Amino acid sequence: MPTSPTALILGGTGSLWVSALHLARAGWSVIVTGREPSRMPGAAAEFGIRFVAAERDEEQATEALVGDGVDLLVDGQGYAPGQARALAALSRRCGGTAYLSAKAVYVDACGRHLNSPGGAHFDAPVTEAGPTMAWQAQEVRSAEGYGAGKAESERLLAEHGERVSVLRPSKIHGPWVRQVRSAPVLDLVAPRGGATGGSRGRDPVSVAGPDVVESTTSAEVLARAVLACARAPRARVLNVADADPRPAGELAREVWRAAGCSPVPEVVPADPREAPDAARLPWRVAMVLDTSALSALGVSLPTFAETAWMEVEWVLRQRRSQAS
Repeated sequence: MPTSPTALILGGTGSLWVSALHLARAGWSVIVTGREPSRMPGAAAEFGIRFVAAERDEEQATEALVGDGVDLLVDGQGYAPGQARALAALSRRCGGTAYLSAKAVYVDACGRHLNSPGGAHFDAPVTEAGPTMAWQAQEVRSAEGYGAGKAESERLLAEHGERVSVLRPSKIHGPWVRQVRSAPVLDLVAPRGGATGGSRGRDPVSVAGPDVVESTTSAEVLARAVLACARAPRARVLNVADADPRPAGELAREVWRAAGCSPVPEVVPADPREAPDAARLPWRVAMVLDTSALSALGVSLPTFAETAWMEVEWVLRQRRSQAS
């Protein structure tokens, strides 16, 4: 009797939760790890997704979960080169492996990264062939070390791993994400609420940098990428982003629209001389990821507008629960 393919997601209760759902719906047997059982969504039992409390650096626990190998190993918690070396060894036992990296690995033509003084400057969509940060043993939890640690991890996985798909997202949004970017955007029109029919919702909202265009990555498109890599495992690097890079002000309006704001407020740029402390939107880095390779893999890319509601509904549901 055929058995279901198995997937183990290290750190699957946050941005990768939608990936766990996609795999379970596609007939996979899914295990997710995390630190806190309370972070596990209630729908897990419905889809047969199993939770195991484990720290990412507990190598013996991870080794035991992988055992002789799983069909898909997904690492959503790897930051340091040492973790990548261990993951590379595990990948050789598994049918396929996906490593969640970040766009922070990229440097511009002058060698500047996103956390360099003054930031980096990208004049065109960034492809996977773009240069990445050098590793100088930085502290991986620092601004200097985050991208460098991810970049060095990618290199180690390419050299020592087998069938590892490296995924480079940008500003992940969706239910259960750790960094909830829609929350402060909602607060600009209705503090601690979201939807509003009051006059505040009809007034223009003044913010800094509404014209900045930065790629976004929905948990939905990330899940589609994970599933595509699971079905065709091999070594690859993929930018993962939504289909429509749009100005930050337009993204904010989509968040308000998803929350039920009517009418949806207009966004106007704040004058830095008159409003030096003006509100800033979460999308503030002018950087677009080229997603041609992801599309060529057969992944359909949703737009931000098509997926923004997933995080917004989750945020509003949490707020209603906290208020009751």
